[in-house]
Amino acid sequence: MAVDTSKIRAYTNGLVAVSGYGVSNPVLPTDPTTSLNPAVFSDVGAITSDGITEATSQEYNNIFMWQGNALAAALPGEYTKTFQVAAMETSLVTLGVQLPGSTITQTAYGVSIAEKPPTVDKRAWVLHGISDAGKAQRVVVPLGQVTERGEVVWSSTDVTVYAWTITAFLDASGNIAYRYILDSALAA
Repeated sequence: MAVDTSKIRAYTNGLVAVSGYGVSNPVLPTDPTTSLNPAVFSDVGAITSDGITEATSQEYNNIFMWQGNALAAALPGEYTKTFQVAAMETSLVTLGVQLPGSTITQTAYGVSIAEKPPTVDKRAWVLHGISDAGKAQRVVVPLGQVTERGEVVWSSTDVTVYAWTITAFLDASGNIAYRYILDSALAA
């Protein structure tokens, strides 16, 4: 089997963007290159060098038959798709994602926050990676919710980050994500 190193990807740049709190049915991007509508999507800013981690979990229900106690079928069960990302900037966008349902008010000195326990906050997300070879991959999650938040550390030896696990939910079409890959080697 021949090896083609031009098909190996290292995404060295990109962005993570999120729709506004409470925005329903935003117009989603449908390709890997069109600029995002700033009225709908806000960039969360700098991301840690870990980039974006995508994880898929699929459970199966094994069905055994009486004869020989042999496996007869494996039926698909619970399925979960998550994306992990850690934002390095403190902004109105990152604070809004970190503290959904809280009242965040811009003031003359910065921001005041009346913090509440997180609410259900399903939003559209765009995860976009750009490789050093000019290739790109854009994953659009029409309904994503931050289901885990990492510890926020205040330290003199490192920067403060907001680490999130975004869980994808089915949209009205039964899809959890839409993936668009810019790569002429894969084009028709």
